[in-house]
Amino acid sequence: MLSPSSTSFPQVSSSGFFELQILEISNTNSHLLSGYCCGLPPEKRQTQTTGCPACATAFSLCLKEYQGTTSSVQQQQQQLKQPSTAVAVEPQPSGLYGCAFGNASTPVLGGSSFVLTDPEVGGITLPFTFRWTCNCCEAETIAEH
Repeated sequence: MLSPSSTSFPQVSSSGFFELQILEISNTNSHLLSGYCCGLPPEKRQTQTTGCPACATAFSLCLKEYQGTTSSVQQQQQQLKQPSTAVAVEPQPSGLYGCAFGNASTPVLGGSSFVLTDPEVGGITLPFTFRWTCNCCEAETIAEH
């Protein structure tokens, strides 16, 4: 009979990453998510909504656990995470996101609307820096006859 302490288990390791590739964006009105023009001082944002200057567009990625319901603030934050959203976003403190599994961002990739011709330019790679814990490998006594 073998005891659990004399049983040898192989050592296992793994790694991975989450990758997002931005291909294009169309924000023809040059508006922020709030509906105001990009690039204007706050006192002019409410009065000017046409003829807006071009946005400086970058993307942020937030990887978090599933969340079934959201409040209006959380819904806005969810929209900020969608790369296909056709509006630029105002910078937000990363503490608002609750990115349990990490976050990453791109530099400014272009203006209000653009198509990236180099697929490497719009890539965001987020290496996994977390692990799942599991009690699935409990040692059992092995009996030999």
